[in-house]
Amino acid sequence: MWEQMVNDDRPATGLGPGASTHRADMVEAWREQRRARRVRPDADEPRTTGPDGFTLRRWRRAGVFGADAVRRVERLLADLRDARSDDETAPDWALLLLARCLDGDPLAQLPSAVKAVLEHRDSRDVVTAMTVVHEAGLPWLTPPGQTRLEHLMGSEPTVVPREMRPTPTEDTAGAFAAQYALRHDGLAGLSPTVCARILPWVPVGIVDDLIDAGVVTRDDEPWKTRPDAGERDYLRARLTPEQVDQETAEALGWQEYLRRRRFLDGEHVDALDAEAADPAGENGGETDEDVYSLLERVAEGDAGAIKGLEYVLPRYLVLTLRQVRDGALTGNWPADILADRGLWRLMAALWEPKAAVSPRRSTFHALSALRHAYDSLCAGDLKKARAQVELLVEHDQGDPGQEAEAWNMSAYLALLDENLDGALAALGQIGENSPRTAHNRELLERRRTRARNDRPHPSNPYLELGLPHQSPFWKQRYRDLRREFADDREEAARLNRAMRRIQQAEQQEDLSDFFVLPLDADAFRLPDDPPVTLVPPLEPLPRRTAPRHADDVETVRRRALADLLPTLLNAPRRPDHQHRTTH
Repeated sequence: MWEQMVNDDRPATGLGPGASTHRADMVEAWREQRRARRVRPDADEPRTTGPDGFTLRRWRRAGVFGADAVRRVERLLADLRDARSDDETAPDWALLLLARCLDGDPLAQLPSAVKAVLEHRDSRDVVTAMTVVHEAGLPWLTPPGQTRLEHLMGSEPTVVPREMRPTPTEDTAGAFAAQYALRHDGLAGLSPTVCARILPWVPVGIVDDLIDAGVVTRDDEPWKTRPDAGERDYLRARLTPEQVDQETAEALGWQEYLRRRRFLDGEHVDALDAEAADPAGENGGETDEDVYSLLERVAEGDAGAIKGLEYVLPRYLVLTLRQVRDGALTGNWPADILADRGLWRLMAALWEPKAAVSPRRSTFHALSALRHAYDSLCAGDLKKARAQVELLVEHDQGDPGQEAEAWNMSAYLALLDENLDGALAALGQIGENSPRTAHNRELLERRRTRARNDRPHPSNPYLELGLPHQSPFWKQRYRDLRREFADDREEAARLNRAMRRIQQAEQQEDLSDFFVLPLDADAFRLPDDPPVTLVPPLEPLPRRTAPRHADDVETVRRRALADLLPTLLNAPRRPDHQHRTTH
C-alpha cells in the first residue's frame, strides 16, 4: 500500500513509442501540483523567513513556544530596548539580557529581565507586555497571575476563584477588585478599603457609579483625593450641594443652583419651558411652570399658584403650604410661618378679617390690622375702622411708622366727627413731625378758627373713592364706581360730591383742605421677600457622566493589567507542570 501511495504521488512514466516525447510535460505538471499543495494561507503577505527549528528550540528555554510566539516576544523585547531614554533607571543586567535574547541566545531568566525593565517603565508598557504574554501563551506568570490575566483579557465576565484573586495586600490600588465588581455588577459590595484605594485614580464616571451604588457618600469626601479642581467641585456638588458657592456653581454651569440663588436673592427668575419645568412629567400636566416661577407668584400673593405647587413641592413642604392655606380660615398660623415675611402677601390674599385684628399677636397681624383699618376707611365702614384703630393705638410696641399711621387715622376719624381737639391730640402722639403731619395739624388749626357752618366737608375725597391721597388714578376709579353703583342714588351722590371736590381743588391747585392719609404708603406695603419656608432644599447635582462608560471600564481594566507585574516570574513555568520553577 505504501508503494502505491508513493507511486500515486509521482508522475506517470507511460509506455510506448510517445513516452519520451511527453515525459518533460508530465514532470512539469507534477511539480506544479506539488507547489499548489504548499501554498500558505497568508500567501498575500510579504514572504519573510521565520525562525528555524534550531532557534525555536533555543527559545523554549525562555518559555516561548512556536514561531508566532517568538516573533511577538522579539517585537516586545525590541520595543523595550529601543524605548530606553537618557534617564533610564532599569538595571544594566536586564537590558543586556534582553539584547542577548534578541541576538539569538534566549535564556530562562528572560521573564525576570522583562520584569526588571518594566518596573522602571510606564504602566502602558506593562499592559502591552501582559497582552503579549496572553496572546503568545507565555508561562511567565504565577498560576494566580495567569488566572487573573485570562480573566482580564476575556471578552466575557468570568468567575475567578477567591483563592486566585489578589489579597488586599497585593491589590494595593484596588484595580482588580474594582474591575471585577464592574464586570459582575457588584459595585454595591465593594468594601470601604477598596473604595478608598480607587477613588484617587479611577475616572470620575466610575466615582459617579460608586455614588449611585451607595458605597461612596458625603462622609467619604471623595473630592479630597481628586487632583483636578473641576472634578473636586463636581463631586462636592454631587454630594454636598449646600457647601457649593455661587462662583463654583457658575463654573459648573449648574442652572438649578443659580435659579434657586437668584430667587432667594429676590431677583426675577426666568420661566422655563414646560419640558424643563417638569422633566419627569410628575405634575400630571397641571402646570407648565417650575417651582421657582410658582413661588414667585406666591411671593406676589397669587393664591392660584397653590394648586401647581402641590405637584412640584416635596411632601413635607406641601403640608406647610396647606398650613398657610388653612390658617387663613381663622387668621392663626404657626410661628415659623408667621416669621416668613415672604408668605405675608399670600396670607393677606387668603385671609379676610371678619373683625378687628389684634396687632399684639404678631408682626404680620400688626400690619394686617393697619391695612384692615385703612381698607375699612376707604370702604366707608367707619364703625369697623374705629374698632380697629382703637386696638392699633393701644399697641405701643409696634413699628414706629405703623404707629404714626394709626394715630393719623385716629385723628382723621375724630375730624369726621368734628372732634378737632381729639384729632389734634391724636396727631400729638406722632413723634416725627413730617411735612404731611404738619399739613394735617395746620388743617385742624385752621378749621378750629372757622364757624362750623363755614367749614368744608371734613372727608378726604380721594379716600371716599377708595384711593390714597392725591392718587393720579381717581378719574378711572370714579368711572368704575359710578358704573358699579348706577342704581344707587345715595351712593352716586356721594361719589359725585367727591369728584367735584377733587376737580375744584386741582383747578385751583389747592389741596390744603384735604386731610392727608396715609402719611407714608410704605407703612402699609407688604414685604417683597421670597417665601423661604416653601423653597425646597437644594438637590444634589445630577450626574453628568454616562453610567459604566466603556472607556472608564477599560481604564480600570488596564490598571488591573498593569498591577499584574508582581506576578511575573523570574523564569518560566515548566510546560508539563502547573507550578513555577522560581519566583
